[in-house]
Amino acid sequence: MWGGDKAVKSSPLAPPTRGVHLGVIKRDAWCPPSTDGLVPAVIFQGKYMSMKTILAASLAVAALTGLASAQDYSLPPTYGSVSLNPGFLPDPHQAQVVAGGTIDAASISGECVGLIANAPDYRLQYGGGGSQLYIGVTSSADTTIVVNAPDGSWYCNDDYNGLNPLVGGEQPDAGQYDIWVGTYGSDTAAATIFITEYDQ
Repeated sequence: MWGGDKAVKSSPLAPPTRGVHLGVIKRDAWCPPSTDGLVPAVIFQGKYMSMKTILAASLAVAALTGLASAQDYSLPPTYGSVSLNPGFLPDPHQAQVVAGGTIDAASISGECVGLIANAPDYRLQYGGGGSQLYIGVTSSADTTIVVNAPDGSWYCNDDYNGLNPLVGGEQPDAGQYDIWVGTYGSDTAAATIFITEYDQ
């Protein structure tokens, strides 16, 4: 199966939504008349807050946790793209990127780590029919990788080979692979994405 022994796969899903989920007001919550003539207030479990206060608090939490932003594979990749078919040469194909970003990869899955960008760093259009395919990163920094596969599944890895991540395996699907390279902390780092059909 594609993804690799050390890769973490999360279920197919759309990119995390932008904006904030404010929760659900239960039926037993009470909304008294407005205290400021503009916005009604909500009393829930003995607490009284205006809707403006609830909205401001929710936006502040989202800003601190990075929930207001998410990976968006519909955006053009920052460092380019390539179309490859099985048996491609040269193998490995390489692309230079700058790893890092401001979005916590854990927003995709609790098993993903590192800070990544909103737009993909690189995009692979793979022709399919190959027996195996691997996507990895080399860098002098400690990097992570996040890949959104053609079926919508997310694959993440950290430290497959030393501090370098890798995902991949047998029977890769044809289609679009969007690739993000993350770092730990707010610093960015030069990195090389490599795509290969050779054993890793």
